[in-house]
Amino acid sequence: MRGVGVKNSGSILLAAALSLALLSIAGCYRDTLPPPVRDDVGFPFAQDGRLDPVVFGQMRSEWMASAYFDRGMHYQGSRFRVVSLAELIRQYQPEERWDAVLLECHDDYQGLLSLSDILKFDLMLALEMKLAPEVDRPAWLNPMVVIVPDGRGAPRKERFMTANIRELRFVRLTEYYAPLDRMAMKSMNAHLGGQAFKDNCLFCHSLKGIGGNKGTALLKAYDFSAKAEGPRFKKDFAAFHNRDNADKQDMEQFMDADTLRRIVVFLREVSRRS
Repeated sequence: MRGVGVKNSGSILLAAALSLALLSIAGCYRDTLPPPVRDDVGFPFAQDGRLDPVVFGQMRSEWMASAYFDRGMHYQGSRFRVVSLAELIRQYQPEERWDAVLLECHDDYQGLLSLSDILKFDLMLALEMKLAPEVDRPAWLNPMVVIVPDGRGAPRKERFMTANIRELRFVRLTEYYAPLDRMAMKSMNAHLGGQAFKDNCLFCHSLKGIGGNKGTALLKAYDFSAKAEGPRFKKDFAAFHNRDNADKQDMEQFMDADTLRRIVVFLREVSRRS
């Protein structure tokens, strides 16, 4: 969650390259996806897993609310025009080759969704959004946005609120996380901290060559081998990621004090090995 606050001006249209692809086929939404074609022209993603954005224009869209989104952003009454990521997966079955979707964003944020989570929580992708007139919208909050439909019971995780998406690419989780997973942690706290880092921090703060580059490179900004750096890191986290910060980066809702402490233990171990 990241950006600088600006005032919302009504309906927010799909950003950058994807906007052109979708606008060029406006009015052509169909009730069903085109038939799947295996390893041939018409298959919606390339051999490297990149998804052809034109496929979204061939899908049925609908407007919906999301209490999950409104709670996470501390908004009310938000509305989204969405297409179903779950339906895309059910139709094209990318799990034959991949088991996750990498979400590349315009501001170098990098989201990641497992296919199992997409199907379990019936995740949607917002192509357009309408926010309440009084909302102070951060600059990063633009379509495409991951949306959790009401009643799905998804856990509170930042990955389910990824926004400003410019590209979707299918990946395998074992390959994506391999640089981090190769570092076997010595303690349970470090192991749990590593999992928490992957779930909450890697999207903005890359490590070992993976993840997003929107945020500060933490191992360069902090000397985790020094005892004083842990408290400084926690203080900076609280200052930048609280509910009232100007960038609407309320990461405190996803992590408690124990989780943050374990992340420090993990980063200290990674720093020591580096």
